[in-house]
Amino acid sequence: MRPRIKKTLVHVLRLGICVGALWFVMSGVTLQDHLHLESGEELVGAVQEGEETFVISLDGDRERVIARSAVATDESGEPKVSYGLKTAWRNSRKSLLLFAFLIQFPVTIVAAYRLRWMLRAQRITLRFVDCVKLTFAGNFLNFATPLGSNAGDVFKAYFVTTHTDRKTEAATTIVLDRFVGLGTLILCVAVIAIISGGGSRLAEFRPYVLTMSVIGVLALLAYRSPTLRKHLVPWGWLEKLPMFGQLRRIDQAGRAFVAQKRIVMIVVTLTVILQMTCMVGYFSVAAAVSLDTHAGNVLEYFAYFYTATVIQALPGPPQGLGTVELAYRYFLSPFGGPSQILCFAFIIRLTVLFAALPGLLVALTGSYKPKSSLSPDGVSDPVALPDPVSKREVVAPASRGR
Repeated sequence: MRPRIKKTLVHVLRLGICVGALWFVMSGVTLQDHLHLESGEELVGAVQEGEETFVISLDGDRERVIARSAVATDESGEPKVSYGLKTAWRNSRKSLLLFAFLIQFPVTIVAAYRLRWMLRAQRITLRFVDCVKLTFAGNFLNFATPLGSNAGDVFKAYFVTTHTDRKTEAATTIVLDRFVGLGTLILCVAVIAIISGGGSRLAEFRPYVLTMSVIGVLALLAYRSPTLRKHLVPWGWLEKLPMFGQLRRIDQAGRAFVAQKRIVMIVVTLTVILQMTCMVGYFSVAAAVSLDTHAGNVLEYFAYFYTATVIQALPGPPQGLGTVELAYRYFLSPFGGPSQILCFAFIIRLTVLFAALPGLLVALTGSYKPKSSLSPDGVSDPVALPDPVSKREVVAPASRGR
């Protein structure tokens, strides 16, 4: 199959998944509220619920007052009222939405600090302000381009290499940054699923997240084990590849990172902090649109938020458009109606996008580029770190990076 045809088919598949997921999510979603009566009549308008009555504003500024006893009920005995997108937005608490918006900005700062620590593991020192600029620009490209999160990662991977002569190690750091984020998300979902009660809906996810966590830990241990690497990796075949030297440097960069336990612990801690900060913002949006939120289900919400973020990071539609909304529709259905859930999902997307807007200014001005007054590795910063890879591994051909 020709590469061009294959690429086109991949794009068509991604678009098909996106459209199909959004179509399913939109089923049951309306702009107006729908009030179902015992007589079988269905009224469409803006519903206001009182203690004894429902007041619905119909077309033509007409209002009808309906006794609660005349309203049909569902299986749980609750009135059958389907609130639309207009009501979900109109009744949302704007103060909580503002809080959810503002709390996204510190996330970028923490992410930039994490990037700086990960670069230090490769003996690359980058000014904190440059890390902030690259992170903002990468976030904007992640959320504002049809390529999704790949665009921001490619951008950061390329331009971080302009700040150093250790270009392979710098680009590898961006890939490692994605792996750390994804691995931490899966681990957090596993922990929340384990500590949740036996009657929790999260119980059905325990086997999956635990299996993924165990596989991840075993893969990391195997990667660090010289014995397993010697017997499992086909070094003889890899040596014949024209890019073997580059692959070896990538491998050494990965091992250099995992070998520095202090930096790994700092990076994981920063990752948990920024992820938890995002989750607090998401929970605020859920409360703002009147989803069922309380102290008893906060961990359940957090697990669903984490899972949706993992889905967003997986290959598929850009930024998981459609698939993330579908996940929220499934997870949050016990906490609210379809219109509330869709409103919640779109507000989160808008909140994250607005928080990334400073990256547009960074990208347009080119301020992420290295200053001519600095040396390639930013030696104006006095931080000095030991070589994370021993001379024997780097120099001796017999080791082959194993």
